[in-house]
Amino acid sequence: MGESSRADDDTEVGQRGHATSAGAVVQAGRDAVVTVEHHVHHRGASVLPVRALLISLACATGLVLVLRGGVFVWAAPCVVVLVALLLLWPTRRGTTAGQVFLVMSAFTQKYWVLDFLQRLHHSLDRKGLDLVLKVPDRDHDASALAHDLRRVLTARSGYLGGFVWPTELGRSRPDLVEFCTELALPVVFTDMEPFEDESEYPANTAFVGYRGGDLGEEAGRWLVGHLRRRGVRRPHVLIVASHEHPDRQNRCADLLRAGFGGISITIDDTCDFRRSRAYDAVQAHIRSSGTPLDAVFCTSDDMALGAVDAIRANTSQHTSDTVVVGVDGNPEARSLIAAAVSPLRATVVQDSHRLAECAVEVLQKMLERRHTAKRTILKPEVFQAPWTTGIDLGA
Repeated sequence: MGESSRADDDTEVGQRGHATSAGAVVQAGRDAVVTVEHHVHHRGASVLPVRALLISLACATGLVLVLRGGVFVWAAPCVVVLVALLLLWPTRRGTTAGQVFLVMSAFTQKYWVLDFLQRLHHSLDRKGLDLVLKVPDRDHDASALAHDLRRVLTARSGYLGGFVWPTELGRSRPDLVEFCTELALPVVFTDMEPFEDESEYPANTAFVGYRGGDLGEEAGRWLVGHLRRRGVRRPHVLIVASHEHPDRQNRCADLLRAGFGGISITIDDTCDFRRSRAYDAVQAHIRSSGTPLDAVFCTSDDMALGAVDAIRANTSQHTSDTVVVGVDGNPEARSLIAAAVSPLRATVVQDSHRLAECAVEVLQKMLERRHTAKRTILKPEVFQAPWTTGIDLGA
């Protein structure tokens, strides 16, 4: 068990420097700044040398005419007109693509985060924009976030606007307000809604994303329908979670309690979205519990995969019918669910493509000074095993 945890942690650390396969990725310094660069071809770059050559030829031709024919009166005006036309010849000046920033609160959720980055990069690239990525030196830490926000402010003249993933809102909210006010450029928040009321948002900001409570609600509804279909009256459920996004586990637990009067729910919020920590948490729970474990809800797919590893590694009869539900919809989780060969039966999908497209669209509207809503809330969907499609999710 210890070896498995260490191996997973090493994998996570080893992948921190690889943001995307598209474009050039450079990671430098303590700030862990990753810049996705694009090559901009300046079509006007070759025009000036050609123009200079033509002007030189025109002057030389005029000089020859003067020397050979002695017709200075006619040659000089011709040369002047020709040079003037060449100087006024319109050029297409090459322009450098605009830059937008993305300040992230975490970078170790390997699958979903990297998929989102790739899709955001592609969406911006289609609009001629480059992405500058700020990666925290410590995940889910308000101090690390504040450091990266200050770094953006020092280079704000190079940006058109950007995106921010907030974290530890109790500590970071004042920093976010100060940052947006001083930056005075469009800022789109995503991943976590930073303010409880629209009136609290600075004028140059908006939010695009999924609400944590909605994700937890979808998971809770799926579990209630599944457990009722199985005829379980007093289920035992383990929720594997993190201190971040507490609405996910809290809303799921609320729906489960409303659906079953005698339900037993254990919440472990120390797993920090890490597969290895989820593995350890599920193993510890199985060893300490003397009752069947009916379901495990994990607030990320990485943790759900860790829960599957733990259940597979255990031969206890208490886990023979255990189902696992995750959040995110990452490729590995989807493949495992579709194959129907593991306890992982469903995941609540945060569509990274849709999120990236909507976030870029809102930023573009703000850059063009068009009206946009302060909040754009996306609706999650459940991806589930083929044989569970008949479950009544509204139960």
